[in-house]
Amino acid sequence: MRILQYNIRKSLKIQKSFLIDREIRKFNIIVIQKQDCNINVLQTFSLTHNFFHLVRNSSSQARTCIYINKYLKLNQWIMKIIESNICLIKLQTSNSKDEIQTLQLINVYNSCSLSIIFTEESSTISRLNELIKDDCEQLIIEDFNLHHLYWEGRRCFTYHTATDALLDIVMNVRLKLLLESDTITKETHNQLTTINLAFDSKKIQFMIHKCKMRTDLHQKSDHLSIIMKLCLCTFFMQFTTCWLWKKMNTEALNTHLRIHFLVDHLLNDKTAINDRVAEITHALQEVIEKSTSWAKSLNWAWDFWNQICSKVVTKSRQLWVIWKMQSTLEAWNDYLKYNDHKNKIIKEAKRSHFKLQMHELSNKLKSIWCFAKWVRIESQLLKKLSQFSSLKSDDFDHIADLFEEKTEILQKKFFSSSSQTDISDISKSFISLTMLFNSVLLQDEMRQMIQRVKVDKASEAFKISNKMLQASLTELTSILIRLFNACVIHKYYLKQFKKAQTIVLCKSKKNDYIDSKTYWFIALLNIMSKTLKSIMIKRLSDITETHHMLSNAQMRARRKWFMISALNLLVDQVHAVWDCKIKYVIFMLSLDIAEMFNHVSHIRLLHILRMRRTLNYIVEWTCSFLKDRESLLMFDE
Repeated sequence: MRILQYNIRKSLKIQKSFLIDREIRKFNIIVIQKQDCNINVLQTFSLTHNFFHLVRNSSSQARTCIYINKYLKLNQWIMKIIESNICLIKLQTSNSKDEIQTLQLINVYNSCSLSIIFTEESSTISRLNELIKDDCEQLIIEDFNLHHLYWEGRRCFTYHTATDALLDIVMNVRLKLLLESDTITKETHNQLTTINLAFDSKKIQFMIHKCKMRTDLHQKSDHLSIIMKLCLCTFFMQFTTCWLWKKMNTEALNTHLRIHFLVDHLLNDKTAINDRVAEITHALQEVIEKSTSWAKSLNWAWDFWNQICSKVVTKSRQLWVIWKMQSTLEAWNDYLKYNDHKNKIIKEAKRSHFKLQMHELSNKLKSIWCFAKWVRIESQLLKKLSQFSSLKSDDFDHIADLFEEKTEILQKKFFSSSSQTDISDISKSFISLTMLFNSVLLQDEMRQMIQRVKVDKASEAFKISNKMLQASLTELTSILIRLFNACVIHKYYLKQFKKAQTIVLCKSKKNDYIDSKTYWFIALLNIMSKTLKSIMIKRLSDITETHHMLSNAQMRARRKWFMISALNLLVDQVHAVWDCKIKYVIFMLSLDIAEMFNHVSHIRLLHILRMRRTLNYIVEWTCSFLKDRESLLMFDE
C-alpha cells in the first residue's frame, strides 16, 4: 500500500499543479494538509471524478482532506470526518499471512496559533488522544507545527508547550516516528525545519517498507512531500469492461451467427431447454467477441492531455533537480519561470478542450438540454461521495456500518417475503375454460417485442444488448421462436432467465441517506427473458381486454388508457357527487399498488387468474415464472 502526504499551503496554483500530476495516481491514498478553502474549486478541479474519492469536511474552514484511489473497494473502508482539522478513515487490509487487519488512518493539521497557545479545550492534540483506539492499528500523518529534539535533532531552537501533550500520547500508545530524526520536511526563508510527522502503532512497525521524502513531486510549496510504503495488501475493485456497440460490425455478426447455429436440437424436456439456452448464450458471446470491440478506457490519460503538456512537465522536473543540485538563485528563478510557463500550457490545453466540447454539444439537440440541466442543478452542488452511507433499521440497535449489515437491511427492504394470506377459501376445483386461443407464439410477435425495446438497453451479466438482437433479427428469429414455444408448451420459465442483478441507487434531493427508504433499485434482466415475458404479458393483456376481465376504474397497464383518463374520471365523479341534492362528504383512498408487488401471495394470485378463466398454459407458465427467482444485490462497487 502506497501513501503520499503533502502540504499545499492554501495555494490554489500549487493545488492544481499537484493534482494534475499523473504520478500521484499510482498511490492508494493521498493525505493533504492546509488545503484550499474553496470547496467548488477543490471539487470541480480535483481528480476525484476519474481516479480518487474525496473525503473532507464540508466546512469552508476545513484544512485536511484524504483522496482514496477508486481501485480500492468501497466496502473495505469507512469514512469518519471529525472536524475541520482532522480526517479519519478505517481500512480493511491483509498481511503476508492473509490475516485481516483494520488500519485507522488519521490526518491531522494543527495551526501555528494552537501550537503557541495550548489549551486542552481548543487543541487538536487533545482530540487526537480521544480518537486513538486499541481495537485497530494506527497510522497518524500530521502537520502539527511543533518543534522538538525528538524529531528535529540539533536544529531545534524553539519549544512549544503543546509538544509535551503530543509526546504523552506517543509514549502511552507506543507510537513510533517513521521519519528519521533531523529529516527536513520544510524549506522556507533559508530555514530548514521538521514539522510534518508520521507515527505508527507497534504491530505495524515491521510492515513499514519505506518512509522518505519525495522531491520530484514538488510544486512550489515550502513543504516537501512524504511517501510511505507498507507491506499490507488492500482489496481492489474488479472493473468490468463494456462492449462498444456503436462500432459493431453487423455483417460479421450475421455471418458468424449462420455458422454457430447450423445444428438444431429437439427440445423435449426442461433439461434440453436449459442446455439449448446455455448453448445460445455461449454462441452469442463468441459472435459478439468476433464482431464487436471493447470500449477501452485509458486510466493514465486526461481528455485534454497532449504531448506538449508531457514535455513541459518533464522539463519542469528537470529544472527542479538542477536547482536541488546547484542550490543557486539563478537555477531557482529558472525553475519558477518555467513552472509558470508549464501552468499556462496546461491551462490553455484545458480551455481548448472545453471549447471543443461546448461546440460539439451545441450541434446536438439532445445533448444541449442535458448540459443545460447539469449547469442549472448539478454543477452548483458539491459532488457526493459514491460510498454507500451507513444505514439505520429497527432490527439493529446501532447504525449499520459493516457491509454485511447493510446487505441484510437492503434485502429486507427490497426482497421481503410475501405476507401470510388467508387461503382457506380457495377451492381445488376450477371452472373449465371455454376461450379458444392459440398457444403457439408467432414470429411477428417476437419481432415486434424486440424492436420495441430501446437500443443499448442495459443487460445483465451476459452483456447481450438489445441492439445486437435487433441487428441479427433475421438469423435469430427461427431459433428464438422455437425456444420460446418449447417454454410455453412445457409451461416452464428457464433458470437462466430467473437470475437478475439488482443495483441500489440513491433517491435524489434527500438530506440524509441513513434511512433505507431513501433508496430504490433497478433490476437488470436477460434480454431474451424480457422478450419472452413481454410476449406473454401482451397475450394476457389481449385476453383481459377481449373478455372484459378488468374493472373500468382500472387505468394503469391498459392499452390506450392514460393518466389523463384517470384524472378526468376522478374529476367527473367528484362533480357528480357535488351535483346531488344531498350534501355528501367525499373521501378518497389512495393505494400504492406498485409498492405491494413484492408482497403479493402467489397462491392467491394464481387462484384469481384461474377464477378469471385465464388460459391454463398462461397460469402454469406464470407459476413457473414466480418460483425460485434469484437476484444479486449490487452496491458500493
